[in-house]
Amino acid sequence: MVKQVFDKQYPDAKEVDWKGGVDNHTVQFRLAEKKYKASYTSSGSWNYTETNVALDSLPKSVQQSFGISKYNSWPVKECIEVVKPGAEANEYKIIVQKSAINKRVLVFDAKGRLYEELRSL
Repeated sequence: MVKQVFDKQYPDAKEVDWKGGVDNHTVQFRLAEKKYKASYTSSGSWNYTETNVALDSLPKSVQQSFGISKYNSWPVKECIEVVKPGAEANEYKIIVQKSAINKRVLVFDAKGRLYEELRSL
């Protein structure tokens, strides 16, 4: 069931690699030279798809919120766009790292609101 949903959603996917779980299934794949990761429930419902993006390709509202955050001087290591069912549910993660022990995952909503700061190692 999950494979059929994926094949319909991403018919042009290449280098498909499935990782199964009891409650969800993830698949890593390539589309037009970009790497993606998608997640599905065991019943075949799509949870999300994420991919790395450049900071300047994030929505302007996210860029502006990051620009006024207390982390705006930290080096940006990675930006991830998380597409979910319903555009308002999309998330944008900016991973910043000031030092070996000072790393954060900043999670913004589609309107640019920073709603989660996760410590990361």
